[in-house]
Amino acid sequence: MGRTDCGFARGGERFRCRAGAIIVEDGCVLFAANEKEDYFYSVGGGGHMGERAEDAVVREA
Repeated sequence: MGRTDCGFARGGERFRCRAGAIIVEDGCVLFAANEKEDYFYSVGGGGHMGERAEDAVVREA
């Protein structure tokens, strides 16, 4: 059985709960790059209903 994303839509706009990590190693910070546009973002992803943010970020990272 799949998990349900934690978010909602209202008036044509969408909100989604996201857990992100800041990973630092040897003085460097890990970021992910957007493949279509020129920007970077923190590693992570969407949380599921009933899932702790700590568990979501470990799963996504």
